[in-house]
Amino acid sequence: MRPLAEFTNRITEQLAAGGVALGAALPDASDLLAKWSVDTGIDFLWIDLEHRSYGPYEVRWVPIICRAVGCAAMIRVPGLDPLWFKKALDIGANTIMVPQINTAEEARRAVEYAKYPPEGSRGISPLWTQFLDVSWHDYLPAANDETAVVVQIETPAGLENLDEIARVDGVDVVFAGPQDLAASLGHIGHPEHDEVQELLAGFPARVAEHGRPAGITDVGLEACTRWFDCGYRFINVGTIAHLGIDGLAAALTELRQRGK
Repeated sequence: MRPLAEFTNRITEQLAAGGVALGAALPDASDLLAKWSVDTGIDFLWIDLEHRSYGPYEVRWVPIICRAVGCAAMIRVPGLDPLWFKKALDIGANTIMVPQINTAEEARRAVEYAKYPPEGSRGISPLWTQFLDVSWHDYLPAANDETAVVVQIETPAGLENLDEIARVDGVDVVFAGPQDLAASLGHIGHPEHDEVQELLAGFPARVAEHGRPAGITDVGLEACTRWFDCGYRFINVGTIAHLGIDGLAAALTELRQRGK
């Protein structure tokens, strides 16, 4: 059986130490693409169940691939539904990303669904543990501490309530969604618009007032360096489909050097 000390989350550890957490998105429901992605040295792998056609069954091995090398497995659930939280966590995710969070109450529900009692209401039946020879006696007491919650701000309502959302206990990262924020500001398909860029540039400072790191997604070293310089500390750098294995690994190395 694996020792209890291994139940930690790379994202929360690095952010708590004042570092940066850098990740990549999984381009498709492929175990091989997942392995190639985590082998670049990413801190988290973004597994999207909101916009992609597949569900938990098709990606059931991906969180296990992540856990085997200490990479955080972040599953974006389709919405604020405890059913999706349970499925994502029970196949091995240790980070839950929740889209379209508009109020502090919704953020509190996200934390509740991600945590076991007494902090939350997550039901107990994690099956990933069997494939890594992990004892429930070790995992269950550590599960709440290792499970991170990332909430996405994508609407005017979310922006209006940003301060209250960022203050919610159990929220680990407040994430700006560039495409949806652009759409909500009347610039659909154009996150490069000046109004959107100005909003995104000021986002980390607002979140930092409440002791939370800000997250964002983009593609490539140049774009992600700009976001790092704006104060973002949780950054999705792209995918190996966009950048290739060598390109992603090189971008990670360069961005980490900026964080030292």
